[in-house]
Amino acid sequence: MKLGITMPSRTTDLRRIPQYAQWADEAGLDTVWSWELAKDPISQLATSSMVTQRIGLGTGLAVASNRTAASMANHAIDIDELSGGRMHLGLGPGLIPNAKPLTYMREYMDVIRLNWQYIATGEAPAYDGEFHSFKQPRYEVFERRAMVRPSIPIYLGAIGPKMLEMVGAKADGWIGSLSTPAYIEERVRPLVEQGAESAGRSMNEVDMLVQRFCIVSDDEDVAFDRARKQIGFYLLAKYSDAPAKFVGLHDEVVDLRERARTEGAAAYANISDELVRTFSIVGTPDQARAQVKEWEGVVDHLVLHIPYVPPLSAEESEDSYVNAVATFSRTGRSPLQPA
Repeated sequence: MKLGITMPSRTTDLRRIPQYAQWADEAGLDTVWSWELAKDPISQLATSSMVTQRIGLGTGLAVASNRTAASMANHAIDIDELSGGRMHLGLGPGLIPNAKPLTYMREYMDVIRLNWQYIATGEAPAYDGEFHSFKQPRYEVFERRAMVRPSIPIYLGAIGPKMLEMVGAKADGWIGSLSTPAYIEERVRPLVEQGAESAGRSMNEVDMLVQRFCIVSDDEDVAFDRARKQIGFYLLAKYSDAPAKFVGLHDEVVDLRERARTEGAAAYANISDELVRTFSIVGTPDQARAQVKEWEGVVDHLVLHIPYVPPLSAEESEDSYVNAVATFSRTGRSPLQPA
């Protein structure tokens, strides 16, 4: 199982991001991921690519509706060139016009790949979709360029049944969140497999990746306090209903939402230890390592998702990141140790 980590950038000085990526690289982790928040994930990977040697670099997620397919395709090529072929393009829909995210994302992936095909070969068929289109340029406004790879793996953030089927049919990987091993085996994997089978593909062609909240501290109480804030924020979103119902904790989620209307973030303090453990890797380093082992054989790729939401501070997020890298270092190198 590959092991990755997300870089908490919400309140962090962007000049810290390359250092975060370098720590993960030196610790022997497989991938490091940036997020589309108030800050651009592409620029974070660009700076990270210059100070890392071998670690995969991914957007987890970049919002499709914020950029044209041609722009996203070119951004991905840039990172792939800067990093020597280490880019992973993770996409999410964002605010999709006319409430047709399935059509929008299907066309978006198609047109990205047509752009890559044209850039790599000089030839690609025309494409005329409802939201996105592609035509070979009449004039070479921009010169074609060499690509490190003819194509870059596209990961799709998917929750609903139809989007999960499309992962199997068209994407190179799935990015999931708020999942448990049983939920993936019973609710996610069958739909991805169904989509793959419909397209004549093998599941070996789909990297099953889950981002799991990871909060590690030598002080177990500190870890649980940070975890409650991170998980509480995410459980306010309606997409958490399905996994919460699956594990029998939906009533607690509904109660949390009611409390949050009047108490705000203070409501997170009432989240039970059971709910925290269900949706996160949390506790001391030894406890966290034991929890990660539970994911072996469930997914291909586990990404440690570091807390970043308000009311957590930049210092708390960085401390959580440093602790996670130190806990899961495969090389003996740790941000907690001098070089």
